[in-house]
Amino acid sequence: MHPDQQYIEALRRNDPRGIRKIYELHAAQALRWVRNNNGTEDDAGDIFQEALMVVYEKSLDPDFTLTCPLGALLHVIWSRKWIDRLRQKNRESAVRKQEETRYDSDTTEDTLVLAEDMLAGQARQERMSRTFIQLSELCRQLLRMLSDGVAPRAAADQLQMNSVDTLYRRKNACTQRWRELYLQIPSTEQP
Repeated sequence: MHPDQQYIEALRRNDPRGIRKIYELHAAQALRWVRNNNGTEDDAGDIFQEALMVVYEKSLDPDFTLTCPLGALLHVIWSRKWIDRLRQKNRESAVRKQEETRYDSDTTEDTLVLAEDMLAGQARQERMSRTFIQLSELCRQLLRMLSDGVAPRAAADQLQMNSVDTLYRRKNACTQRWRELYLQIPSTEQP
């Protein structure tokens, strides 16, 4: 058993004088170490407190006996905790930078591409609408019915066609005519 076991006993008893002595002996070391390793005074206070809590929780085990100086044990704990925190900050910082870079560079590009795609889609839709109205009434009715999900047999009956085969032949002729009309629009109007 190490002579610093007295501080473990002070933690077990929640002895304010013993705990104050731990702070007097070791908090300044933690402050120096954390500040020398890219931390602030507040960071050092937090890390020291966390390290002391680890030792306190361990002190609750009645079989725990200190075999090294308390300062050495605290130093190992706070240094590992601080290094873990720095790693976490670096990961968060890297993710933040990656997101900022993505939004800064990609947002403008993505927005332009999206806008161009939308305009091209709108132009195609307008061309399709203009050419659709040039189809015969029967073609427009047939294509609307099929696109609305009307069953082929029901559509054939409503359009007074003899069979579903006739309906499909007529549909193919209508879509071919629509395609021809669409392609006849001058290339300056195409998206």
